[in-house]
Amino acid sequence: MKRFHILTVAGLLLALAASSALVQADTSPIHVNNRLRLGWDDNVYQVDDPSASGLKRKESFRIIEEIEVLANLNFERTYLGLRYRPSLIWYEDRDNKSTDVLHDLDFNFIHNFSPSLVLSLSDTLRASQLPELQDENFVVRQDDDNIYNSAVATLAYTLRPATRIDLSGRYILLKYTESDYVDKSGALVSHDDDNYYSVVGGLTLHQQLASQTALMVDGRYQALRYPDARDTYNRDADSLFAGVGIEQTFSPQLIGRLRAGVEHRTYDYSGVSDNTCPYGEASVTYLPTPATRITGSASYSLYESDISGYLSQERFYGALSLAHDFTAKLNFYISGAYALNNYEQDYSFDQSRRSGDEDTFLISTRLSYRLNRINWFEVGYQFVMLDSDLAGRESYKRNRVDVGWKIQLF
Repeated sequence: MKRFHILTVAGLLLALAASSALVQADTSPIHVNNRLRLGWDDNVYQVDDPSASGLKRKESFRIIEEIEVLANLNFERTYLGLRYRPSLIWYEDRDNKSTDVLHDLDFNFIHNFSPSLVLSLSDTLRASQLPELQDENFVVRQDDDNIYNSAVATLAYTLRPATRIDLSGRYILLKYTESDYVDKSGALVSHDDDNYYSVVGGLTLHQQLASQTALMVDGRYQALRYPDARDTYNRDADSLFAGVGIEQTFSPQLIGRLRAGVEHRTYDYSGVSDNTCPYGEASVTYLPTPATRITGSASYSLYESDISGYLSQERFYGALSLAHDFTAKLNFYISGAYALNNYEQDYSFDQSRRSGDEDTFLISTRLSYRLNRINWFEVGYQFVMLDSDLAGRESYKRNRVDVGWKIQLF
C-alpha cells in the first residue's frame, strides 16, 4: 500500500511537470496520456448470496492509475495505429489481492500494395487479473488471471470497381496463467479444461449493386481446440459457415448492415451430435447532428462455452451507445449491452446437467470536461449484472463510480 501511494504521488508530479513543459502540438502523431481516477466499488467479490459462496458482499474504495499511449502514423501507402493502456488498480478493502495490473493493446496496420490490393492487420490483447464481465466482448470468464488475444489479417483485392474479394484469417487465444485455482466456494478448479485457441479462415465477395447498396456473400471455416483439456472434457470442434449480407446507405447520416447465414459444427466428443444453427448480425450508425452519434448492434450465433461442463452455447448479444458533444469542451457518452447465453443439456458432458440461461447486462456512462488544451476532468458510472439459473454459478449486481483527471503528457 505504501509503495502504491509513492507511485501515485510520483505519477502526479510527473503529470504536473509535463503540464508545465508541454512543447509538442496537438497535431503530433504520437500522444501519451495519464489518467488518475478515484472510485467506489460496491461489490468487489461479485457475490449476492454469501451462503452459496462463503464470501460476504464487500464495498471498497479504489484508485486507478492508467497510462495511455496513442500512435497514428500515416505514410504514403501505409497506416499504423496503436493504443496501449497499462493500468494499476488498488483496492482499499479486498482481502485476496489488493492490486490488479491490467494490459490492453489495440494494433492496426494497413498497407496499399496498389489501388486494387490492400493488406490489413489488427491485433487485440487483453491481460486481466481476477476477471469478471468483460466490457469489450462481454464474455464471463472464470475467476483467475488470463491472457486473451485476437489477431486478424485480411487481403482485399478489387477485381473491378464494383467487385471486391476479401481473403481473411483470424487467430484467437485464451490462456489462463495458472493451471488451477480455488473458486468462491473453496473448491479447487482446473483451468486446463478452459484454455483454447481458434483458427478461422474465410472468403467474402463484395458486390456493389447500386451507389448506396452493397451485397456480400461469404464462407468460413473454424477450428476450435482445447489443447490442455482432459479427454472427458474435450470441446474440440470444427465449424463451417455460409451466409449473405447487405449494407445500405440510407442517407449520409444513416448507415445499416445486415448479415445472416447458417453454421454447422461437428464435435470431437462422441457423446453429442452435430449442431446446425442459424446466425445473424445487424448494425446501424445514425448521426442526427454533427455533435451526436448513435450506434446499435445485435447478433445471434453458436459461441464458445464459458462453462466447462458444456461444449458450446447459443448466444444473443445486443448493444446501444450514444455519444454527444454538448460543447467543444463538454462530452457525454453512454452505452448499454445485453447478452443471453443459452446452455443446452444435449450439448453437455454430463446429462444430469440441466439446460439453463445466463443473462448479462451492462450500463456504462462517462462525462468529460476539457479544462484546457491538455487537461480533462471526468466522471463515470458503471452497472453490471449477471443473472444465472445454472448450478454452481452465482448471480450478482455491481455498481462502480469514479472521478478522475486526465492529462496529455505529450
